[in-house]
Amino acid sequence: MVTLASSKQGNAGKQVSNASWAERSNLRDAELPGANATSPKDGLYNAVNGFPAENALRDLQFKLANNLQCSLDLQTTLELFFDNIQDAVAVNGLSYQLPGGTTLIKIGNQRAHSANYNMSSGELSLGNIVVSRAKRFLEPELATLESLLGVLFFPLRNALMYQQALENSLRDTLTGIGNRSALDAGFAREIKLAQRHKQALSLLVLDIDYFKKINDRHGHRHGDKVLQHVAKTVQHSLRETDQVFRYGGEEFVALLNNTSLADAQLTAERIRMSVAMTPIELNDEKIFVSISIGVSDLRSDDTSESLFERADKALFKAKQAGRNKVMLSDA
Repeated sequence: MVTLASSKQGNAGKQVSNASWAERSNLRDAELPGANATSPKDGLYNAVNGFPAENALRDLQFKLANNLQCSLDLQTTLELFFDNIQDAVAVNGLSYQLPGGTTLIKIGNQRAHSANYNMSSGELSLGNIVVSRAKRFLEPELATLESLLGVLFFPLRNALMYQQALENSLRDTLTGIGNRSALDAGFAREIKLAQRHKQALSLLVLDIDYFKKINDRHGHRHGDKVLQHVAKTVQHSLRETDQVFRYGGEEFVALLNNTSLADAQLTAERIRMSVAMTPIELNDEKIFVSISIGVSDLRSDDTSESLFERADKALFKAKQAGRNKVMLSDA
C-alpha cells in the first residue's frame, strides 16, 4: 500500500483520505499577482462536485504510467511526471528530496503555494515531493495530484534503484571511493572540459610503500584497514571538487581540477605527510605507513593515456629515490 502524507502536519507514515489530506496540505503563504497557473482543466473534473471524473482520471493515469516507463533516469522520470500532470493540474514548480536530504532536484519555478507529499510504502521511504504554483490549489486538484503521485511511486522507486546500482558499480566496495571503472568513465571527460575551458588539471598517482610486507606481517584483513585508512586520508586532504579513485591493489589516482603543477605538488606533499604522520591500529599495535606520489599536469595535446603515463613515470622515480616522496613529471 502506497502512503502519501504531509510531513509538515505530523502525518508521516499515516494513511489519510484524499479529502482530509488535501484540507491539511494546502499551504498558503502570500497571494502573488499575475498568477499563471489556472483552475482545474475543463473536461477532467465533474461539474457537480468538482472532483475528477472517473473515466478521465483513469485515462490520465494510464497515459502517465505509460510515459513514465520511458526512462530509468531519476531526473528524466521527475521531468516526465512534471510535464504530464500539467494536463490535470497546472503547477509551476516541483522539487524532490531523498530521505536525509542527500539529493535535491528542482524543476520549473518554485512558487508561494505548495503541496507537500511524503512518498512511502510500509518501511520504504522514497523521499519528499513538493509541487508549487502562484495560485492556491483547489481541493479537487489536490485529490488529483495524490492519485497521480500514486502512479509515480513505482517508477520513482525503480529510478532510485537504478541510480543506486550505477553508483555501486562505480564505487570501490572496500574503500568507498571511485573504482577503476569510474576513473575510466570520467577521465577523458575531465580532460576535454579542462582543454575546452583552458583550465589547469593535474593528476596524482599514489602507491602505498611496502604494502606486500604489511600484508605478509599483519594479514590481508589488516591490509584492508591500511587501504581504507589511506583512502580516507587522501579524501580528507582534497577539495570537494577533486576526485579520488582506487586504481587497483594499493594504487590510487586523484584528479585535481583547476590546479597547476605547483599547486598539485603542494597538495601531494600534504597528503604524503598526513599519511606518514597518522598511525593505524592493527592488532593492538600502532603502525605507520608511507606513500609515494607521482604528479603530472595537463598539456594542450594530452590524452588520458599520456597524462597518466607521465604521472606513473614520476611515481616510479619516487620509488627509486627511496619511497615516501613526491616527484613531478618531466617538463
